[in-house]
Amino acid sequence: MLKSFPLCEDDILIRPWIRKDLDELAKWPGYPFPYEPFNSSLKEMSVEEKDEHFCSREDNPNRITLVVDYVTQKAIGYLALVQIDWVNRKVGNMGFRIHPSWCNKGIGRLVINKVTDWCFKSGLKALRFDVAAANTRAIQCYEKAGFVKIEEFWRNDQGLRDVDIDQPRYDFLRPHVRLNGDVPQIRFLWMELRKENK
Repeated sequence: MLKSFPLCEDDILIRPWIRKDLDELAKWPGYPFPYEPFNSSLKEMSVEEKDEHFCSREDNPNRITLVVDYVTQKAIGYLALVQIDWVNRKVGNMGFRIHPSWCNKGIGRLVINKVTDWCFKSGLKALRFDVAAANTRAIQCYEKAGFVKIEEFWRNDQGLRDVDIDQPRYDFLRPHVRLNGDVPQIRFLWMELRKENK
């Protein structure tokens, strides 16, 4: 499947990642409020930990990791197809990030469209994302690429213990948070795109 890379569109190039990309991803600045939870932990990793991180993902036969380059800047995006079910030709989940300085420029949708087209041409039949229900920017991007919401679920999030959810700045988040006993949870959505719907 990877022999068809790189995928190119205008000034964007999508390719399989290499170890050096982790160092570039680790240099990303933090996301602004309210997207801080999506900041990478790569900054805190030692060289050895990054090596291990890369190898553990690269050695996983049910994962494909891609990086997005702009003509003048490497690694402005990252996309991973994970939990690939090769028998049923489905991607169980996808991870996707765009460099904070490159958000809201249409690159996310362009990359999603290119990669989903490539997936379906390569024989995959269905792709899924899990996305935080409060992350309206990501949801809109995926919907514009043809993904539809198929179900919701709740994920434990101990970090919510440190958040005063009653503050006005968290109005957007409050409808998506609940307590399960004394465990804080946040609402997520499954979004899916099937080949026949593309």
